[in-house]
Amino acid sequence: MKLVVTIYERSADAAIEAIRALRLPHDMVEVRVDAFGPPAPLAAIRAATSKPIIATNRGGAPVDFDAAYGAGIDFVDVELGHDPGPRRERVVLSHHDYEGMPNVEGLLREMPDCAHRKIAVTPRTFADNARLLGAVTPGVTIIGMGERGLYARIAAPFFGSELQFVAVDEEHVAAPGQLTLADALAIYRRAGVPPAGQAASRRPRRDASQPAGEDAGATTKLFAIVGNPAAHSRSPMIHNPIFREHGVNAAYTIASFETFSEIAEPFRNRERFAPIGMSVTAPFKEEAFEFARKHADVAPNARDAEAVNTLAWIRGRIVADNTDVDGFESLVQGSKAALVGAGGTARAARVALARKGIPFTVYNRTPREGARPLEELKDFDGDLIVDTLPVELPMPNIKTVRAAYKQTANDLLRAQAIRQSAIFLEACR
Repeated sequence: MKLVVTIYERSADAAIEAIRALRLPHDMVEVRVDAFGPPAPLAAIRAATSKPIIATNRGGAPVDFDAAYGAGIDFVDVELGHDPGPRRERVVLSHHDYEGMPNVEGLLREMPDCAHRKIAVTPRTFADNARLLGAVTPGVTIIGMGERGLYARIAAPFFGSELQFVAVDEEHVAAPGQLTLADALAIYRRAGVPPAGQAASRRPRRDASQPAGEDAGATTKLFAIVGNPAAHSRSPMIHNPIFREHGVNAAYTIASFETFSEIAEPFRNRERFAPIGMSVTAPFKEEAFEFARKHADVAPNARDAEAVNTLAWIRGRIVADNTDVDGFESLVQGSKAALVGAGGTARAARVALARKGIPFTVYNRTPREGARPLEELKDFDGDLIVDTLPVELPMPNIKTVRAAYKQTANDLLRAQAIRQSAIFLEACR
């Protein structure tokens, strides 16, 4: 797998400066000429980096082949339907569908052999993402676009997808769901895929008799953060490095789907490309508990919280746990607490506070039995605020809190991941 940094700037000069400013490891650069309009100063672009360059004019005719190759540009991106020119060994042949999920297998059969063939489509369900992953073959790049496509986008390189197109940073994302270079390095560095910095190579097409995806990557065990939405999750940047450190052939991706059952049923049935372990986030933690009561061995934390944030197949059985409880127990300290929220994460906080003997009052945005209105939080008189809401609280409006301490989501994410990662590593054995 090669990390390709997409340069999407409004002027050629800005594009050249962005290329020169790249400091993190990467393998190739894609210059989106359509962002500033052709003709492009191809010789100046070529001089900006020693890395291989792809010149792309998305949505229009390909960049002039003679001008590009004459300037030393390595590859020209050509959208399927346009003439790929006489030098197909220097063409990235692409198909993009920003609205839906076409017949990927049929498209690949239509695409002539080139240096790289790229399919970027918009899956909506787990089944769509599984089809995409099943289409990975040598010489092919598979990309799931949008939030629902993150499952395949992140996982595909672990199964042999050739190129991963990434953004310089969050302000320069050029396509829906595109990862940043820093996040991609955290996910893939030292992974079971060729590392960044290795020279690009051309692999032959897979023989048609060989099942799609049946190669070294096919043994990769998948894990995922499950939520709606979940695109914002930092979990892939936490768990993938842990897998690398322990030398296990596993990958962690994002499963952001409309319903919990979309991923829970493939998980339960151990379908191909389904995860064998899941981190469950809002709004599915309580639904995951009901799933676990029917299909899993429920650990004490999950039983006490009546919410599940961890599901994994271990020694032929599904184990359900709640490592949020562990995370909160390691973090909370004080003599009197305000617990903000009443969902699945708040249930874990209740268990942790009770176990540590810290009295607490619950505040919530909507009426809930046993909870006070959120507006009354301004009158709270204590030394600990545990905020489980997905939005930022107006902390400056809380006047009477002595040494108020807000438990942040990032703190909890890392604290709960300690035992969750141990569960996932057990699932890999």
